[in-house]
Amino acid sequence: MSSASALTYRDRSRFTLREAIFELHGTERRQNLKRIAVSELDEIQASLLGESPQTRDGLVRDIGSSTVALFAVTESREGDRLQLAGTGTLVIVAGSHYVLTAAHVWEEILKSAARIGITLKENVDHQFLMEGNSIVATGPQKPTSWGEWGPDLTFLRIPPAYLGSIYAHRVFYNLTIERTALGDVNHIETWALMGTPKASGEFTRMHADLQIQGIFPQVGQPHIHEGFDYLDLDIDVSSPGTPQDFRGVSGGGLWKVLIYKSVSTGKVDSRTSLEGVAFHQSDLEKGRRIIRCHGLQSIRAAMPRA
Repeated sequence: MSSASALTYRDRSRFTLREAIFELHGTERRQNLKRIAVSELDEIQASLLGESPQTRDGLVRDIGSSTVALFAVTESREGDRLQLAGTGTLVIVAGSHYVLTAAHVWEEILKSAARIGITLKENVDHQFLMEGNSIVATGPQKPTSWGEWGPDLTFLRIPPAYLGSIYAHRVFYNLTIERTALGDVNHIETWALMGTPKASGEFTRMHADLQIQGIFPQVGQPHIHEGFDYLDLDIDVSSPGTPQDFRGVSGGGLWKVLIYKSVSTGKVDSRTSLEGVAFHQSDLEKGRRIIRCHGLQSIRAAMPRA
């Protein structure tokens, strides 16, 4: 059997705000957007979409700092095999550490794996593997079949022995912290779905060259079905760099991003919040797909209890 040390993957993360859909928010919007507010918001948007990449790339990279690609390592007579399972978000719940992902990513691929890998570094071949039997999943009861209503989300608990290596490269998002509202600060709002489209990567039995991408969709109104909440994302797959197929994005986090000009520093700043987890894609129709996510209500209901 081949050594697991030969298994590697490379994350060529691609984040861009050029496809983002912006909405204007603030006190002045409710007052028919007085010229001073429009000017300030235009300045923020120009900073994000301008030639200087520092502000733009810094904001969007923050969104991806808690996102990981998930791999299963399976054993066979031919040797170990690396398989992309999906995407996850590193989260903290009541002091414990988890990967939040879609339940079918766990049940269909990761659960039977000898070892589970996650991406930690960018633009370098590496591996970080956890023993599969050390991971414990917590979430809603498995449905009779996987479909558009799920429920399809789960929390994979990470043993403490692995945390030091993860913290050296990634950030855990704390789900149990109450985040204050931005208030009446003029700001731009956009949404970002983080994921690892299989269609954007190259894979062999022993190596994966992939991209964790930030996808900026139109987000519909939340809706409820049998006690779970959902957000539907309308994505135009004809946009440059957008994959036609979103397999591999399952389990990726949906983030709300509020971008504003700091009163204290005068610089563009942002506030991000995890609002959903992707689990289902519709059929391709007229160049568009609907990606369905469980919303924050479902995430909170599924959170492990201390």
